Amino acid sequence: MEACGESSLSDLIALKLRNAIITGEITPGTALVESRLCKQYQASRNTIREALRQLRYEGLIQYVLNKGAQVKVLTLPDIHDIYRVRHTLELAAIQHSAFSRKRHLFAIDKILSEGEEAAHNNRWNAVGTSSLFFHHAIVGLLESERLNAYFNTILAQLRLIFSMSDNEKQFQGGWLEKDRQIYIRLEAGQQAEAADLMRLYLYESEAYVSDIVLAHAQR
Repeated sequence: MEACGESSLSDLIALKLRNAIITGEITPGTALVESRLCKQYQASRNTIREALRQLRYEGLIQYVLNKGAQVKVLTLPDIHDIYRVRHTLELAAIQHSAFSRKRHLFAIDKILSEGEEAAHNNRWNAVGTSSLFFHHAIVGLLESERLNAYFNTILAQLRLIFSMSDNEKQFQGGWLEKDRQIYIRLEAGQQAEAADLMRLYLYESEAYVSDIVLAHAQR
């Protein structure tokens, strides 16, 4: 029973750390010191190490010699792989949206409205989080718990990319209207048009974030 409890706690800690990455509270290169995490989460070193192993498996942290665990700084090959996943899942989800329940579209509209309100109030970190939730909700149109859980990892990796940008307003500002236009097509049942917009969106996004990653690597 103790082993089960340790496992459940390590999963919870991994979830909290992953969510902190998604919301931008933890940024690339941040050291994850075991002793501090033990104190923060009132957990044993073994539990913390298990949580960190899980995040390492998900590609969110790395171990640096003589420094320990750090939040990963993504490379160009990481970016290309992430976008291969996004093309596969998000375009499939749009095609499947014809069979999705209306409540899924209502949820997407609500997420977009929250992002637009955040932009109006110059809360650009919140805009980035809303954008991540929008794309997660798109994948949610597939109605697969396993794919939803997997895409959570992709969301966290995307936030690591956002955190490399020197100007989050410039980074985030151009995507809100594109997200809204994709939703409008989905809501109208125009799956082919929505897919075309999403495909272009993903190509543009990949090129943009690739430039950010290259610039970050040259510092």
